[in-house]
Amino acid sequence: MAAFIRQHTHDVRNHLNGMDLEAALLAELVSDPEAAESVSRVRGQIRNLAASLRALSTRLAEPQPQRGPIAAAELFSIWQEQAAPLGLEIAWSTELGSEQVNVDATAIAGVLHELLVNAKVFRSFRLMALARASREDADFELREGKEAAVDPGDWGRSPFFSTKRGGYGLGLWEAGRVVAANGGAIERHSAGDATLVTVVRFPLERGQ
Repeated sequence: MAAFIRQHTHDVRNHLNGMDLEAALLAELVSDPEAAESVSRVRGQIRNLAASLRALSTRLAEPQPQRGPIAAAELFSIWQEQAAPLGLEIAWSTELGSEQVNVDATAIAGVLHELLVNAKVFRSFRLMALARASREDADFELREGKEAAVDPGDWGRSPFFSTKRGGYGLGLWEAGRVVAANGGAIERHSAGDATLVTVVRFPLERGQ
């Protein structure tokens, strides 16, 4: 399905690019100010559609991380920076020292940001973000208070589970693939006090 949609969006974008070229020619020909403004709006809409389809194709592509060593504490700091514009109240706690993980920092920052965006969209409360390291792994954990216990067992396993306006149910699915491509794993469970716990785990670099 993902391969089909990638190809389909590619074909549609080609048609949109052709329409944009035609609109550009039309913009050169029209002299009426109102008509010129209308053509400009049409071109803007075409480009927005093309950008949306390009973003969808990108999310369906196989992750190809550019991995490298980075301090787990630095990833945690990036996570904190990402939270600021979202206006979320989060209790932050870290027990990390000098441990390092071997990941694509930009891609993983996107995953951690996705967790925060989901927390905001679904109106979670009592948010806590924690980071710790064991002998083998570094864990980044987000705890979200819910009105009632949830069962996250199937979350992120399949794309397109939702077709609500502005979303395709791709966020958690894509996040799981990105984490796996970086050698990590995502675990989710519901705690006894109706708290959703999400853990993003990566093996430590050898020698850590």
